[in-house]
Amino acid sequence: MIRLVRITGFLLIAVGALLVLSYLVEPLREVWALVYELPLVIRIGLALAATGLLVLLGSLIWERYEERENDRSLLDEP
Repeated sequence: MIRLVRITGFLLIAVGALLVLSYLVEPLREVWALVYELPLVIRIGLALAATGLLVLLGSLIWERYEERENDRSLLDEP
């Protein structure tokens, strides 16, 4: 469980870095104006959905990482 939390943390850091970079690029900055025009409830919903997606992706990546030995043994079979 701790590893999943760490992976989720790293994914959130990566998404945060991408958001900062998207703000620094001038044409992408216009998207932020559209997001701020949305009602607060929708912005919170989008943030929760994005966080849920990151947790899901983190858990899937971790599951594949743990099962990599089983996948290698399948390649060794005739």
